[in-house]
Amino acid sequence: MSSVLLRGGTIIDGSGSPGYRGDVWIDGDQIRAAGEVERGITGREIDVSGLVVSPGFIDLHTHTDRKIFDNPLGDSKVMQGVTTDVTSNCGIGPFPACTSRFAELESYLGTLSGSLPTGGVCWTDFNGFSAAVEKVNPGINLAMLTAQGALRIAVIGWDDRPPTQAELVQMQQLLDESLSQGAWGMSTGLVYPPGSFAQADELTALGRVLAKHETLYTSHIRGESATLMDSVEEAIELGRQSGVRVQVSHLKAIGKPFWGQGLAALRRIEIARTVGVDIWADQYPYEATATSLAALVPGWAQDGGIAALLARLADPALRETLLTAIAKEMTIRGGPERVKISVLKTAENQQWVGKTILDVATARNIPAEETVRQLLIEEEAKINAVYFSLGEVDLDGIMQSSIVAVGSDGQAMNPERDRSENVHPRSYGTFPRVLGRYVREKRLLSLELAVHKMSGLPAHILRLSDRGLVKAGFKADLAVFDPSTVIDRADFSNPHQYPAGIPYVFVNGTLAVKDSQLTGEGKGEILRKNDRGQAR
Repeated sequence: MSSVLLRGGTIIDGSGSPGYRGDVWIDGDQIRAAGEVERGITGREIDVSGLVVSPGFIDLHTHTDRKIFDNPLGDSKVMQGVTTDVTSNCGIGPFPACTSRFAELESYLGTLSGSLPTGGVCWTDFNGFSAAVEKVNPGINLAMLTAQGALRIAVIGWDDRPPTQAELVQMQQLLDESLSQGAWGMSTGLVYPPGSFAQADELTALGRVLAKHETLYTSHIRGESATLMDSVEEAIELGRQSGVRVQVSHLKAIGKPFWGQGLAALRRIEIARTVGVDIWADQYPYEATATSLAALVPGWAQDGGIAALLARLADPALRETLLTAIAKEMTIRGGPERVKISVLKTAENQQWVGKTILDVATARNIPAEETVRQLLIEEEAKINAVYFSLGEVDLDGIMQSSIVAVGSDGQAMNPERDRSENVHPRSYGTFPRVLGRYVREKRLLSLELAVHKMSGLPAHILRLSDRGLVKAGFKADLAVFDPSTVIDRADFSNPHQYPAGIPYVFVNGTLAVKDSQLTGEGKGEILRKNDRGQAR
């Protein structure tokens, strides 16, 4: 087993406590000692004076599950100090699966970029998916959530209806199986069909299964603009009724008319906590969102799946109704000039990557809403966009909260393999952006609080008991950064850029980043939750 000594750094241990000068002894995959470390220990020494030694960052909200097959080292994540990705968020994930509905699940997974192993979905549960991931030797740790959208597809398909009692029992059984195999909870995406077709009774019944296993319910809530407060209330009520721990995903308010409501939503969450609801949130540090272009289409039009959506978009009888709805939603999100195309499927349309909907509409000489309709048809709904629709008042205010963890909503990417995608820069820059822009430059929060929001806090929310702190006996997931230079380089024009100021990253005691370069030696694991809330 290898032994490494990090000498002379400032240890910010992830608890929120003040940093202190000390050494860290890594022995194998564990931290043997932190603080005063005796001299004479055999092992490699690294001088980290002037640098901060912190826990490896835990990205509480990601979509790396499919992207890990493209980028098994977790390139863009580990380069920003992330050692654990919590993935399959927003109800979009690869399990559970029903063999007769593999094609439907693959279509659903196609709403995000990333590959599947040769042959596509070839598993039905968490164990099967984990086995597929382990074959690529992941370079970061993955903590998997059960995806509620996949759960619904496995039992009901894409139908917009409540489950029968027998179907609900089957969903509970499949969820129970996933949690027994080590999943850390269940995610929902209540704006994305088919997950959006689930109503309160169904979700509460699933929440009780989660509560029994002491796991987490995470939710991309049902609305983040006009219905934001009602949607937060739905999440709070689910926690109250079922007893499950709740995580509100990427807390924000979409659309200029609603700026300031993000802070109101945070205050409502804080009040719920005072009366016993175990509820938290996460946030990414950008004034833009990113998701499918189909998010501009109302949920009723997506009943039945992608094929049904495409048929409705092509139906002359529905055209005006859909165009009106698309135009309304696009206006809320800032208008066609603030919706930028990031990922396309066809070669014919690659010219539009990085262009706005207004750019395409102008070139085609058609209205913006008609442009959206045409692109969705041409791309078979496999088209993603960046929406510049968030406000600084919410971003800055939420950033300062000690109950809001940092979560990128990104994926593990690589500048060469993914260069054709003009993605949101959050996949490359979330964590150094918080440290550089919001701690050092804007002074909105202390360095200790920022590190806590990236490590100890997400570990606590997840109940991950052996990571998230620089502490003897914990796993040696560590990030070493320069607090005076750490910064994100990725931006919306050139998102595929690694950050600056993070010279060393250790994953399970293995040096994954050395001198700000990937070593190719990351040793990640599929983390599984046991009944005591510990990884196994």
